[in-house]
Amino acid sequence: MKLFARIVFIIPLFGWLLVSCGGNAKPLNNEPSVESPKGTPLIEIAEDFFDFGSIVEGEIVVHTFKIANTGDGVLVIKDVIPGCGCTTSKLGTEVLKPGEETKLEVIFDSKGWRGSQYKSVTLRTNAPNRERSVTIKANVVVK
Repeated sequence: MKLFARIVFIIPLFGWLLVSCGGNAKPLNNEPSVESPKGTPLIEIAEDFFDFGSIVEGEIVVHTFKIANTGDGVLVIKDVIPGCGCTTSKLGTEVLKPGEETKLEVIFDSKGWRGSQYKSVTLRTNAPNRERSVTIKANVVVK
């Protein structure tokens, strides 16, 4: 009898879970939803390398890269990954319709660094070439 009571309790529970999990599901990993899967997005970065020249150790420098969707599908920038803790970034928008542009600001904190430094930020997208990177260079000198 106890087994029957458990089954009678469990079946409505599963039914409730199935109903409550359908319909209004949100994208995983905070990925923006994209309504139209038609077309192919293409990511274009006009300039993917920037040299700050010589900077003084401890200085914080910033460069902005322009990113465009030159394809005919919606481009979704799923992730922005700095190469190390001294480099951070700010992305203008994650979803670009065909022809739209956004900006990626790369910030480098030179505190504790010396000499020639190359720092990269990788963008993961839904474009056929899934990952693209931008790189900054700085020659850090001690004053």
